[in-house]
Amino acid sequence: MSETDPLNKLSASIADGDAIDWDAVCALAGDEDIRQFVDHLRVIAGVAEVHRSQIAETIAAETAAVVGSATTASLHDGLERWGHLVLVRKIGEGAFGEVYEALDTWLDHPRALKLLKPEIANRVSAPQILHEARKLVRVRHPNVVMVHGADSHDGRVGFWMDLIEGQTLEERVRQSRLSAGEATYVGKELCRALAAVHHANLVHRDIKAQNVMRATDGGRIILMDFGAGEFRNAPSTGRRQGTPLYLAPELLTGGSATVQSDIYALGVLLYYLVTGRFPVEGSSLSDLVLAHAQRARRNLRDARPDLPDTFISVVERATDRDPSQRFQSAGDFHAALEDREIAGPAPVVITRLPTPAPAPDYRISLFQLLVAGLTAVAATGVCGLLACRVFEMVLNIGEEYAKGPAEYLRIGISALLPFVLYWIACMAVVTLLAALRLAIGSRADRLFERWRLLVNRVRPTTLATVVPAAGAMAWLVVSWYCWPIVTTLDAVHSGTPPNPAHVPLLDQAFSSRIYAFSQLSAVLSFCLIFAVWRWWPGIERRADDVSAVRRGKWTCIGLAAIVVVAGVAPRRFAMERFEVMLYKNEPAFVIGTRGDDDVLLYVPNSADTTRPTARRGDADLVRTNKRLPLASR
Repeated sequence: MSETDPLNKLSASIADGDAIDWDAVCALAGDEDIRQFVDHLRVIAGVAEVHRSQIAETIAAETAAVVGSATTASLHDGLERWGHLVLVRKIGEGAFGEVYEALDTWLDHPRALKLLKPEIANRVSAPQILHEARKLVRVRHPNVVMVHGADSHDGRVGFWMDLIEGQTLEERVRQSRLSAGEATYVGKELCRALAAVHHANLVHRDIKAQNVMRATDGGRIILMDFGAGEFRNAPSTGRRQGTPLYLAPELLTGGSATVQSDIYALGVLLYYLVTGRFPVEGSSLSDLVLAHAQRARRNLRDARPDLPDTFISVVERATDRDPSQRFQSAGDFHAALEDREIAGPAPVVITRLPTPAPAPDYRISLFQLLVAGLTAVAATGVCGLLACRVFEMVLNIGEEYAKGPAEYLRIGISALLPFVLYWIACMAVVTLLAALRLAIGSRADRLFERWRLLVNRVRPTTLATVVPAAGAMAWLVVSWYCWPIVTTLDAVHSGTPPNPAHVPLLDQAFSSRIYAFSQLSAVLSFCLIFAVWRWWPGIERRADDVSAVRRGKWTCIGLAAIVVVAGVAPRRFAMERFEVMLYKNEPAFVIGTRGDDDVLLYVPNSADTTRPTARRGDADLVRTNKRLPLASR
């Protein structure tokens, strides 16, 4: 058994597809017969390798198709059972195998099941179809699809793995190009996946947008399809394996797959994510080889002039034609992408615990708090000034009876308070909806994901134009509905009321319309500010023309300010309470004072635009001890 045991192990290694150093094996052969036997095994291993590669190339697209309902094909006719797995529907098919969504009855959990077709079973052995599973099971990492088992039932060999719901990066790029921040996030996640693959003594050999998925469970990036993968330092067969546009130059000329060739493919993927093109292109394989030989390369700076310099330098280094000039490991690649100067914050996707934040600088925080407080006070004062000036202009109040700066802040607080209350109420509604989404769980996530995918199909510059345009249209509708406020105030100012004299001009209906105007203005201004705060960072990250997107943002902010100002302007007519007196037996409102005794009166039943004045001790002036708004009669 001493001679046959090594040969048995060698035969098992050939069946499993392990890397074999044939020169070392031949050197250890004891006699000529064993050396000849080893030579025969080497030929068999070469044939097996070719056959495995052909299978891998044919079924490569099957695993990448293992997604949820968003990318599924037709349903399976009826339910069937394969071992402990109940087949739900077919979600992918190739020349050699079929992929199903299945229910794991042992764990009551959905899985993806890859089965060898019955008509192929006679021509392909079980170890060959399980070659991919044997490689996948070596890697256990959150960013790599996980195999949970393999078996054979009713003459059909297969293995089951995670069922991933989401979209491939290829589908994502077809919607719109990624920003540098989004591509950096994807690159860091894939560097972690590659580090785990290389640590398992494997090379992937087919990293491309179709083989990477963004899951709906928080945006996790998952590396798929190990059909072309192989053990590191495996002898080169001289065959080009993988997708040509992603292949490193040394692979196109028959070189062996290495860590650096995987890094090159990842660099090409990042290039593709932000441009939708490839650094080296050709209409055929020979054209591609020639383009690499002639160094006909499109620089990333020419394809995307707006990208940060550090991001471009990282991608250019990863795709260097010289393997020694590339990153020497996935960890080195990740460290370069980790540089926060590349693209600022990544998308709001958390797949691991955040690193502790640095200790805050309280001096800066106090300064910011002071600036915010002063800004709020200034805004309140400006609103009070505006409300006073509109009130004084409509009622033709002279400068001697106008409010002073000391009153602006008080009146501004009264005018802004309803807006603040409505903003708080709207924020409470948003918070309630967010809590409801968490309570509903996956159903809400699927609905939200569909909405996000729909929005992502729209160009960022289009969104940056549509949002303020929709806000302006809503504002026009609100203004049209509340236009009677303007006509009424103009009638009071000019002394030509449109209604008969016995019908009061500033009545309860006018007050109700002002309240409605304030409510609509508060809700609209909240929606505009919420869009700028919640949506605009993501729009800017996806944009090619950031300046155009920022112009849309400032348009929204400016429109929100106009809405607030317009809602504040007439508030004194409906909110402020004025002292009521009888002037010549007619009810009148004290709308201004000078000193302790001089008062300026507004007599509603008079069409005179000149407001009468009186002294508190005059016989024509009788106090009623009432204080009412002008629009409450």
